[in-house]
Amino acid sequence: MLKTPFEWRELPELDPLRYFVDLPLAATYYPMGYAVQIRTNSRDALRAAEKLWRRYPILSDSDPVHIRILASSGPADPVREVHPPRGQGHLLSIVHGPHDFAVADLRSGFAFCCLSEATVANQSHFRYYFLEPLTYVMQAARHFVFVHASCVSRDGRAILLCGDSGSGKTCLAYACAKRGWDFLSGDAVHIVRQNHDRMVIGRPYEIRFRKSARHLFPELYGVSLEQRANGVADLEADTSELGIPTALQSCADQIVFLERSHITKLESFAVNGALRQLEKTICFGDEESRHEQRESLHYFARLPILKLSYSDLDAAERTLASLPVSTSL
Repeated sequence: MLKTPFEWRELPELDPLRYFVDLPLAATYYPMGYAVQIRTNSRDALRAAEKLWRRYPILSDSDPVHIRILASSGPADPVREVHPPRGQGHLLSIVHGPHDFAVADLRSGFAFCCLSEATVANQSHFRYYFLEPLTYVMQAARHFVFVHASCVSRDGRAILLCGDSGSGKTCLAYACAKRGWDFLSGDAVHIVRQNHDRMVIGRPYEIRFRKSARHLFPELYGVSLEQRANGVADLEADTSELGIPTALQSCADQIVFLERSHITKLESFAVNGALRQLEKTICFGDEESRHEQRESLHYFARLPILKLSYSDLDAAERTLASLPVSTSL
């Protein structure tokens, strides 16, 4: 007679895939305001999620994405090999070794990780390579178009600050916030799909700078350098400790591409060129999801798109403040 699943739980030899491993710890968080439900047997896993997302309020009553995190007490991989995620269709995998891997189904919003306890205990590594990418990609596949940009807002109207690495997106966003703008994000903005108000959601509770930003903002000498899992040492600050105003969401009004220059100059920027830059992040999900992301981005790109050449942060902030309210909504 076949055993029922409940009887299988009592027979470990009949559960070689660990379907019925006990995951007694559970919590729900709301990164960018959208739910992620985590089940795990590791308090370290929930500790990492709590640090990342404890302050995010609920913005949506949509179904949560689910992550199951199985921490094993077996030996960790003797050499940790970091490989980039790989995907096909609606599936995504992260494989660092036989004891550290994860698989996500972006269509159903379900992922599981099998990790060594040592990997989960290394909070920086676990967050950077597993917890954050799994959560953000699953949420983006459902709800957002993710763009690599900074974002500030004034009077409920947001400006996205785009540009290549080193163009000063984070520093300009912080300079604006010091002058009364609401800070939404230093490097990651989420465009809410199927939203005709062009709503964007940021990550406003922390900000990350390069060490060189201390020369521009002396108060950052009080912020310690943090070694990230990728080996880069950055200044990571809690925005509440910096005393700047923040906002989680706002309606976008302008898209501004930044370029370092010896003069301050504002000019129009071609839509096709902007889309080529912004579409680089549409690199995951099945064709239906990618199509929805592209459609939303093309609608979003009906906003005024400008190029700001600048050398001085004060002059750049004044230029942004002088922009008229868009009539494209």
